[in-house]
Formats: sequence, C-alpha cells, structure tokens
Amino acid sequence: MAAQGLPELVDFVEEYAASNFSPSGIVAVARGGEIVQTGTWGAGGYDVTTPFRIASCTKSFTALALLMLRREGRLSLDDEVGLHLSELKVVAPASWPALRVRHLLAMSGGLATDNPWGDRQESRSRGELGAWLADGLRLVFPPGSSYEYSNLGYALLGEVITRLSGQDYKEFVRRRIIDPLGLNDTRFSAGELPAVAAGYHREPPLPGQPGGWMPQPPSGPGVFSPIGGLYSSVRDLAAWAQLHLSLAVPEGVAFTAADLVEGQQPLTYIGTAPAQPPLRGLVTTAYGYGLKVETYSEHGTLLSHAGGYPGFTAYMCWHPESSYVVIASSNGTHSSAPALARRVMLPLMARAGSAPAQGEGLATQVGTQEPWPETLTAVKALTALVEEARTTDAGALAARYADVFAENAELDFPLTQRIEYLKQAFVNLGAPRPAPQQPKLAHERPSQARWTVAAEFGALELYVELAPVAPFGIQTFEATVLNSGRAELF
Repeated sequence: MAAQGLPELVDFVEEYAASNFSPSGIVAVARGGEIVQTGTWGAGGYDVTTPFRIASCTKSFTALALLMLRREGRLSLDDEVGLHLSELKVVAPASWPALRVRHLLAMSGGLATDNPWGDRQESRSRGELGAWLADGLRLVFPPGSSYEYSNLGYALLGEVITRLSGQDYKEFVRRRIIDPLGLNDTRFSAGELPAVAAGYHREPPLPGQPGGWMPQPPSGPGVFSPIGGLYSSVRDLAAWAQLHLSLAVPEGVAFTAADLVEGQQPLTYIGTAPAQPPLRGLVTTAYGYGLKVETYSEHGTLLSHAGGYPGFTAYMCWHPESSYVVIASSNGTHSSAPALARRVMLPLMARAGSAPAQGEGLATQVGTQEPWPETLTAVKALTALVEEARTTDAGALAARYADVFAENAELDFPLTQRIEYLKQAFVNLGAPRPAPQQPKLAHERPSQARWTVAAEFGALELYVELAPVAPFGIQTFEATVLNSGRAELF
C-alpha cells in the first residue's frame, strides 16, 4: 500500500496520537479512485467505512446544488439574493453593490465571519432564519470586494435551494447528488446510518472534575445543515474527490463536468505567501464555490476544505497534477485534522514534481491541454523560417511566411527586421542544427508554445502565441539567444 502512499504516514499518525489532539481518528491516501494507504489511532473504531461529521466539507455539496439549479434555469448566479429571499433586508451603504448569489458562494458577500456562532446553529428552523433576514443583515464590506468566511451565507444558499426546488435542501441534495453517486455512507442525520463515530470535546481539569475527553451530543438537522451538516466516510469523500478530479460524471445526474470545473476555480482572492516546506516557491490561496483553491508556483493546484463542528474536525484535499487525495477525520473539537492531512499531502505533492497530469480529468481541463493543431503548425513554420534565416534573403523569406502571422505582427515589428536580427544572432551561434521531427514544447495554454532551435555554439529559444480567432495566426513571436547567458532578440 505504501508504495503509492507516504512511507512516513505511520510516524505522522503516531506523533499525532501521542499529542492527544483527539481520542481517535483516521487519515487516508487515495489515488485513481482507490484508497492506497490508511492510518488510524485510538479506540473509536474508525475505518474507511465509518461515517463522521464532515462539517464545512458539506459546502461543496451545497455549491454543486446551486450550480445544478442554475443549469436548470431556475436562477442566475448574478441574481440579487433578495430576489429569492424576499424578506431579506441588507443593511449597507446605498453606494455599495447589491448582494448576489455568487458572492455568497465565493465567500465575498460582506457578511461578518461567524465560525464559533455558526457551528452551533445547525438545528435552527426556517422560521428563525427568516426572522433574522427580516431584522436585517449587516455587511462589513462591499460585496465582491474582499474575502470573509461566512457560514450564514451558506445557510442562505440552502434556503434558496429549498425555495427554488420545492424540496427541503437536505432532501434535494440527497436525491439529486448523494444517491445518484452511490454515496451510501453520506447522510444529514445519524439516524439514517447504521452507526457513526462518536464526537468528543475536551473538559479542563478543575477541582472535583477530572477533565479530559467528554462525549459531545450531536446537533440535529436544520436550516443550517447547508453549512456543515453531513456525515460521510473516508471512502465516500475519496469518491467525491475522485469525481472532481476525473470529471467522470455518471449518466442520469443533473450536473455536468463543467459544473465541477467551475466550482474548482479560484474566485475570491485570499492571499499569497511562501509555500509551506517541503514545497517551494509561492502559493496563492483563493476560495471557489464551496472549496479552497491553492495555486502553487511550482507544484500545481491543491483543492481542499476543512470542517470543524463540536466533536469533530475533518479535512479533504486533492491534487490534480498527481491525482493524490488525502482525507482525515478526528473525533475531537478543534482537533487539528487539517494539519495532519496536509502533513501527508504536501510531501506527496513535492515528490510528484511539477509535471502536468496526462489524459482526461481536471488537470487537463484547467490548463494543461495539448497544443492546438494551429499551434503545432506555427511551431513547424517558425522553426523552418529560423533555419532558413541565416542564408536566405530577408525580404523573400518574409514574403513566403507572411500568411502564418496575424495582422498585428507586421505592425508591431516587421518580419523582415526580425529576420535580419536572426541573421545577426547566427553570426555568434553558428549554423542551426537540424531540428527534430517534433521539437519538445513547453506550454501553459494550448494557444502558446515555447521551444528551442539548437545551433553550433548555443541555441535560440522561440515563443509563439496565436490570435484568439480564426484563422489563429501568430500574434506574438519572440526569440531569445542562449549562449553563455540569455539575450532577448525580439
């Protein structure tokens, strides 16, 4: 099992258990839809089938439900929230933008952060929520202008789902998402499951009171269930993560791969900082729709969400570039499961390197697609042009290749002059070497390519970017001399 997992996982679990962060729990590594490694601690009976409170990991289910209703034409993400919650009174300066559905989804609505309070509200009724809306919700910044985590915002989204679907939010999510995906360990009520992990909170030692871990009574379903009410298991969350990675949407469901991709985009900026070792470079963190998105300068993207509820802490994360998934649950309040999960995931990301994932799936969808056919045609044409530039008249060569460029290229820097610059470069570089049939390309987008043409005493690094409309001519052509250093040619 550890061959695809992390050899240090056993040591990490032992250290975590010795720190007494929680009575028991589990951390697991999955890849390609299969659980490849697990570590458990304590006497709580955790295994990959044990349901536990996933708390705010529920938000990704709520977000997908909204995207499904949008796909069915029942709302727009740009709708003002008050269009669907008519009693809502927003208390904010008149000059501020309206509060819209997408703001709540992406944690940019301007509602004040509310983690300690929100975690205790699950069993509230729809009537109580409606009364709060009518009394007025104060905003702390203009909607869309900043990030602030709001559980209340997701409770509002759950109420929108209830009103637009004609079904209770919990019933809608179960019938339209959970059941079609076969997530049999995933439910909003412990009473719907054969057994669940027990939660605990820590009592301080006081005179006449020994302290230690004490049972935490679970909260029941209610109007705040959309913020964190689900129970689930390692195997179900691994399947949920794999769905987001593979984009292999089963037939008969009312959402598409496009909905999954949209929810995993970085929408509300949170911050940029040095990557946590053993990762390198910088990481930019943002919030998507029910998911946190970390974009690393050298390691791809990490999708995740943490969950904390009285009695439980959970964490799920996945890395498209390596296809690794890590799930963790611990049955203690504020029990640091995210730290353990990340301690497992980050070395897996580091060892995977920065090579893009191959084949289908999220990594392919969001930026590592193969170059367009027109891009490959442009590479072939420019490689030939560069090889001929040393010995061919600049005017004649420019005329022969003019039709592969977009109209801006000649206006920006005439091709004849570019060719004259290439001639001068080859004075120092010597004759170009025969190019391989298929040069090795680097590309961030399918409309771009970067490659080298070798010469006797160095090389030319070439870069091309195509125009966005047919016939997709070359809008950008750059050349850099590589010869005991780098010198930009044009």
